[in-house]
Amino acid sequence: MSEEEFEKFCAYGFSIEYPTVCYIEFRPKSKREAGDVIFHYSPNVKIYLTWGDLEKARKIFPTVEEQAEHSVDVMVKSRRVRNVERVKEDLLTICMHRAVFNHIRLDEVPRGYIFGQENIKHEAYSVHLHCENTSRFFVIYSLLAGPPKNFPSIMMSMINSFKCH
Repeated sequence: MSEEEFEKFCAYGFSIEYPTVCYIEFRPKSKREAGDVIFHYSPNVKIYLTWGDLEKARKIFPTVEEQAEHSVDVMVKSRRVRNVERVKEDLLTICMHRAVFNHIRLDEVPRGYIFGQENIKHEAYSVHLHCENTSRFFVIYSLLAGPPKNFPSIMMSMINSFKCH
């Protein structure tokens, strides 16, 4: 396995290092206050970086832990999701803020399911962070079917390089 090369992406006062093989896509309505960036690692592997207004988020989720748990609950409660396994949940410190990391495995019933058809196995990685300094929340996440073997280290490298201010 070759070592990935990374370079820095900066926008609106935050930064993250991403693999140089990625191409980057800004969602069209992204702005300083809220938006999304997608790092396309390969046709089937995408890493999303989402940000938004912290005060709006805190009206619904007073803590970063509640926001992270809600994201997991939304996946688990989907009608097409089966066999959810929380592989890892961890508290991290990013830029001196509490952050919640989750790694989940799940099976998805394919659209147009035919009896006897196999479920699609997915792995979801996410980190949630509330930054008082910028008044924004940040989420870095990926939902993958058959991730590359080195994906966990790529994801953790990106998470560990993230600077919110």
